[in-house]
Amino acid sequence: MISVPAEAEPHERTWMAWPSTPRFYGGPGAYFESVQETLGRLAAAIAENEPVSMAAPADQHDLAARLCGPKVQLVAIPTDDMWARDSGPVFVRKTDGGVAAVDFGFNGWGNKQAHARDSRLAGEIAALAGVDLHDAELCGEGGGIEYDGDGTLLLTESCWVNDNRNPGMTRADIEQRLKAVLGVETVIWVPGVRGLDITDGHIDGSLRFVAPGLIVASSYPGDTSEWAHAHDEALAILAKARDARCRSFEIVSVPSATEGRSTSEDFLSSYANYYVGNGALYTPQFGDRKADALAKDVLGRLHPGRRIVQIDVDRIYENGGGIHCVTQQQPR
Repeated sequence: MISVPAEAEPHERTWMAWPSTPRFYGGPGAYFESVQETLGRLAAAIAENEPVSMAAPADQHDLAARLCGPKVQLVAIPTDDMWARDSGPVFVRKTDGGVAAVDFGFNGWGNKQAHARDSRLAGEIAALAGVDLHDAELCGEGGGIEYDGDGTLLLTESCWVNDNRNPGMTRADIEQRLKAVLGVETVIWVPGVRGLDITDGHIDGSLRFVAPGLIVASSYPGDTSEWAHAHDEALAILAKARDARCRSFEIVSVPSATEGRSTSEDFLSSYANYYVGNGALYTPQFGDRKADALAKDVLGRLHPGRRIVQIDVDRIYENGGGIHCVTQQQPR
């Protein structure tokens, strides 16, 4: 029997992917270079606490080495972009305690962008990691699932029960496959939002498991958009739900930033899109002093024993993703 370990369990390493396609960022130039610099800075910060392997085309290694620093291992894997959570594998634990990888057949979030190289990233990483690769026989992304490490899976219908990824499959069909490849027992569906962002409403931008029975939620005070309505629906579902061990859920809300530096229309101002590493938790610092301080305090209390590392990574967040979206843990 396989299981999917919680992100907070000890890591063998963190996998990341190098942004190699300028056209996704308006073409070559200062902005694209600033995206690469931001990712390199994040990789260097994580590498202070655990091994980091960065997949990057061989002809980009000199640049990546300069921007990531000496502690980040560069591996020669062709990449299109930096969203390793979505294009990379999801690692699971086998009955014998070993690790395997699951390939969810990344297709550019429902063929919204062409990612021929990234579609092969899961297999390339599994081969380098020396682990078996399992085909999920589904199309989706790692950022579209949230799991507690104790049998419970949380996800949105908007990005999984969607013909741009899984045509002809019902929610029941998808749930059956997810239980088989991840070893989860209870699947909790929330509606999500289709078509308003490139991911069709990934779960990891708004709701995250801290521990079994404990969820952190990003809140947007005063928001009346479709996003806010879907978030309220999700909270109502979770208020009545039970996890795989019949626990109810405690929800801790963290207000989003409202006065940050970036004015990008696609800016993800959620503190929920953090990454739990070995001994540290990596979360954005948006330049909203009050919101940044509150997020650091709340996340610190929720994750005792971990140092809270706040980083200016606006270039990642203004492209619709966050720290969690560009990292993928390989369990020890």
